[in-house]
Amino acid sequence: MFMIGQGERIVVIGPPEPRHCPRCEQVTDFQPQLKYRYAEFDLLFGMVYAKRYQLACPQCGHGWLLDTRETERGLGAVPIPFRLRYGLLIGLALAAGIAIAAWRFNHGG
Repeated sequence: MFMIGQGERIVVIGPPEPRHCPRCEQVTDFQPQLKYRYAEFDLLFGMVYAKRYQLACPQCGHGWLLDTRETERGLGAVPIPFRLRYGLLIGLALAAGIAIAAWRFNHGG
């Protein structure tokens, strides 16, 4: 049985930064985060289809978007699991390999 699913994750990517929140009207520790949405097939092959870095208030969720290139440059490694970052490409390569092998087997190659 195959399982197909989707989800959303929020990953903390650094130490909190104290800032004034216009909604809460107080200084609070804003958390730098990576928020992404993903789809997966059979828990092995996945893909991320929406990704953003943000600085968010822990109480109300208000915040600011961070520049993706700058943030990733500062992180060094993107904290998205390998199977979600490259799973679609691996699944396609595996399917292509199986198709080529089946074609060669049927055509005596």
